[in-house]
Amino acid sequence: MAWLGGDEPTANVLIEVADGVITRVSTNVDAPAGAHRLRGLTLPGLANTHSHVFHRAIRGRSQSGVADFWSWRTLMYEVAERLDPDSLYALAHATYAEMALSGITSVGEFFYLHHDQGGKKYANP
Repeated sequence: MAWLGGDEPTANVLIEVADGVITRVSTNVDAPAGAHRLRGLTLPGLANTHSHVFHRAIRGRSQSGVADFWSWRTLMYEVAERLDPDSLYALAHATYAEMALSGITSVGEFFYLHHDQGGKKYANP
């Protein structure tokens, strides 16, 4: 079964792959001898079109009490001001790994952390 964009999943779908790249998708065909059959439903890779990986650092920290947009925004900027390349790398690594495990294969990252903790611009943001 594969979801090919219609209202219902399609049965008897052959997905041919060469060097990790899908080269052909055929419907209503039987798998050739020796083909690897996937159990369950096959979906295309998903896209996250609006990501801010450093927001992972505030996950679960802004929902308690009487938090509103402004308190969330304040917390977000406080975290952003403390980030350095190493901590941002760790957040990005964890966030992208989590996305990959969820089936996300491409990401539009909104990155606007271009200054160090002292306010100086990075040489290579």
